[in-house]
Amino acid sequence: MARGEVLGTRTEEIAPGAWSLLRQRDFALYWWAGMVSGPGTWLHNVTASVLMLQMTGSPFMVGLVNFATFIPILLFSLPAGSLGDRFDKRRVVAWSQAAALLVATGLALLSGLGMITPWPLIGACFLLGTAAAVAKPSMTALLPALVPRSAVARATAVNVTQFQFGQIAGPALASLILIVGSPTWAFAINAATFLGPIAAMPFIRPREDEGHGRKAGGGSVREGLRFIRRSGAMPAILLSVVLCNAAVEALRTLSPTLADQFERPEAAGIVIMGYSVGAMLGLVSYGRIEDLLPRRLMLVTAFGLQAVGVACVALAPSLAITVVAAAPIGIGFSLSVPLLSASLQELAPDEFRTRVMSTFSMAHLGLRPLFALGAGALASGFGVHWALAVFALVAVLAGGFVRYRRVGYE
Repeated sequence: MARGEVLGTRTEEIAPGAWSLLRQRDFALYWWAGMVSGPGTWLHNVTASVLMLQMTGSPFMVGLVNFATFIPILLFSLPAGSLGDRFDKRRVVAWSQAAALLVATGLALLSGLGMITPWPLIGACFLLGTAAAVAKPSMTALLPALVPRSAVARATAVNVTQFQFGQIAGPALASLILIVGSPTWAFAINAATFLGPIAAMPFIRPREDEGHGRKAGGGSVREGLRFIRRSGAMPAILLSVVLCNAAVEALRTLSPTLADQFERPEAAGIVIMGYSVGAMLGLVSYGRIEDLLPRRLMLVTAFGLQAVGVACVALAPSLAITVVAAAPIGIGFSLSVPLLSASLQELAPDEFRTRVMSTFSMAHLGLRPLFALGAGALASGFGVHWALAVFALVAVLAGGFVRYRRVGYE
């Protein structure tokens, strides 16, 4: 569909830059809701991990906090996709975020009263992760109803900046609060951030032709998986989503070891910041890159950048060069995720879209811990440089795969 296409009963003109999409009321409401809630997620994650370590002194218990936070994505993403295809997606988001608000408020009260203990904290993390797992497929599937289909990839790039902004702002805010305040403040602020999506959803007006009301019948998980399996292109796209996370998780997992090589273990966060800055640069320039680079080359370029970045990190002779070398990993990630997400949404009819995007959530977030475990095991057995070499090879093979399977082609 061309720019200037008719959307429902109104016509939208899309300017060349991806960021011009924020001039559209509905997409702007959607985006700002995510910008408000995104930092709260990372604020909670960092605070919960620090608090658990203070309470128990056990790295294993800290790991259990992260496991409890992310395992719901694997457990509940598919049922959540079915839910979003049966009911109004905006209501699914609003009610799940309302439930998260109650859990986060209860956690802040327990902390303020000095009654927080390890297992209630783990339980709260699991419930908050469940709310996120329920909301994410519906949130993602709303996007094509807010912008022209030709602008979905650019809108996804703009939308992913929420994640990157939250990943930078949330931990920074957590560090500041834990220095000058207490975990109670952090948990209370996180609770307040859920008000963003709750307040925005009633005012967002999806296109009438997208059919976001309740569906009559259908909507089963099995039916959705059968549709994906028979679609031809979707399994390859989902595998590409999994692969584009490999280099990112290797960097995150091995960043403390990399920093320790230069006798600066406290600088692990700076290594991650190098990746995040690269990701933000890629996202804010995504629209222009899409205009200049044919889609058939974008994914190959993205995986190539990740391979180069991982190899340079492995060979970097100083911390400063390590930080700079991490940037191409982020740029490659930011070029691949919007394109892969948009490819799925372009292929999925409305009655299947939320279930399709629930599998995207699983591929994008739910399988990341496997790469983290793999990177740690390789580094323990063979050293950090050989571990990074393996993940550079994975990126090269992924680039060959997307080229061979023509993933993301128009």
